[in-house]
Amino acid sequence: MPEKTVGDEVAQTKVQANNSMVFVWDLDETLIIFQTLSNGQYAKLFSGFKDPWEGTMLGHRWEQLILEVCDDYFFYKQVEDWNEPNLMALQDYDDGIDLSSYDFDHDNLGLIPDATNKRKLAYRHRFVGHLYSKGLEKLLNHEQMMEWQLLYKATDRYTDGWLSAGRQMLQECERANNVGEDGLSGLAQAMGKLEMPEDGHRLASEGNCNILVTSGTLIPSLVKCLLFRLDPYFHPSNIYSSREVGKLQCFRWIYERFSIVKPVKFCVIGDGIDESEAAQMLAWPFVKISTGPYSCHRLPSLSMDMLHHYVTVGYELSNKV
Repeated sequence: MPEKTVGDEVAQTKVQANNSMVFVWDLDETLIIFQTLSNGQYAKLFSGFKDPWEGTMLGHRWEQLILEVCDDYFFYKQVEDWNEPNLMALQDYDDGIDLSSYDFDHDNLGLIPDATNKRKLAYRHRFVGHLYSKGLEKLLNHEQMMEWQLLYKATDRYTDGWLSAGRQMLQECERANNVGEDGLSGLAQAMGKLEMPEDGHRLASEGNCNILVTSGTLIPSLVKCLLFRLDPYFHPSNIYSSREVGKLQCFRWIYERFSIVKPVKFCVIGDGIDESEAAQMLAWPFVKISTGPYSCHRLPSLSMDMLHHYVTVGYELSNKV
């Protein structure tokens, strides 16, 4: 990263099994249906079998709710002109002070990228990480909770269970791990520094790990993960924004994190050309997701057997080159 690579944080990572896998996911139109709802493209794929007005209204309601949560709880109005690729990017500037009574509204965060402003931004990133770890149930008011629950159900129904399928697939990918009862193994809870899990977050013996790399900006992407109920499967330090640096650079940082000690297999799952080309550059298997109604690569049709097949074939081909 511009200030500090995530690889520096986990240089002592201990991967104890050669068959551990890192699944690198895209967000929009891969794990969730979002952009194509708002612009009506999703409904068009179904040639009249989906109500385009309903899809557009769902997309617009998501846009409003995401922005509302970003502004109300995640400092978005203060940080929207700053976009770091990861919450850990500015951790060197964080002196670890207690933030429980810190006045974020009056510390005069500016736009000049000097050490003072980077420290103030690092404070916000740490605080955001801990808000994320608590979950939205402890943040939203009653009206927001009702809107969220109804909107999620309506969108899942409209997309034929796409959102539920995404969560199920993430769970399947991590099934081999020894996760605690809270489902958030390795997640920092104290109000000290937001720590990178020593194992790269749930990359335990014979275990797998989910990483998110999205072209969206960082804070809204974290909020999306919460609202679309993906937070149990993505530690906040495992969410990357490629907006400023590109997906290839993010993939390289991920490689540094998890391959520093022993070989780990990677698999990229997404719908776009950016992640496809980045995966090709690193000789990682790529699974292309399609939202079309007749595609065998719709997320609800994806299985662990299919992912393992792509990984096996992909690494066999790369070894022959």
